[in-house]
Amino acid sequence: MRSGHPRDAQRARVYRAELPLPSSPLPGLDACARFADRVVGTLWWHVRFPHLTLDRLPRLRPGNGARTAYFGETDDGATTITLPRRYRTKGIVLHELVHWALQDQPDLPSHGATFARLVLDTTEEFCGTERAGALAGAYRTERVRVAQGPRLGPDGQWRYGWDERLRLARGREVLVRVDGDPSEVRGVLERVEGRGSVLVLRDGERTRRVPVERIWFVQAAR
Repeated sequence: MRSGHPRDAQRARVYRAELPLPSSPLPGLDACARFADRVVGTLWWHVRFPHLTLDRLPRLRPGNGARTAYFGETDDGATTITLPRRYRTKGIVLHELVHWALQDQPDLPSHGATFARLVLDTTEEFCGTERAGALAGAYRTERVRVAQGPRLGPDGQWRYGWDERLRLARGREVLVRVDGDPSEVRGVLERVEGRGSVLVLRDGERTRRVPVERIWFVQAAR
């Protein structure tokens, strides 16, 4: 994984939750590739990650001698997913596709709450509600923090990570976008009031209060 992410505090808990679950094995690397194609080729994926199209899918590698599955990038910027034989399951392929989906969001932990939410959502969509329920239960048992669901922007794209970014941005400047307002709201995130319902931002001498339920986009200010 790329460096520069916040501390990956729940990586071990995510692995403890996911790995013991019953798997849906895929018979070989070609079957893994077909499953990945099916996922990325859906409208469900497109409205969440429209820039991650089938022609950009990571190359699958057999990982001969590798001890685990992993997503990576080569020196020339190409992406790969390494899948040793014992890790060729639907759950593992989804896990690594989620790493790919979030690779351009280095402000989020690699196995953070947003990652867990997206793994849970992809599991429900592509492996069914029973498997997703088992995963949600395992996350609770291992105390894995799971973000809230994505928010729909005016462009029709669902965006993940808005709530985790707010949690990580206390005391820092952020940009937020809210429903019905075409402009960005910028300010230092001072606190959240009203039992988590109102965001308090300070922009110089000005204080702004933004209803959290209307926020669909959050970004740390550069």
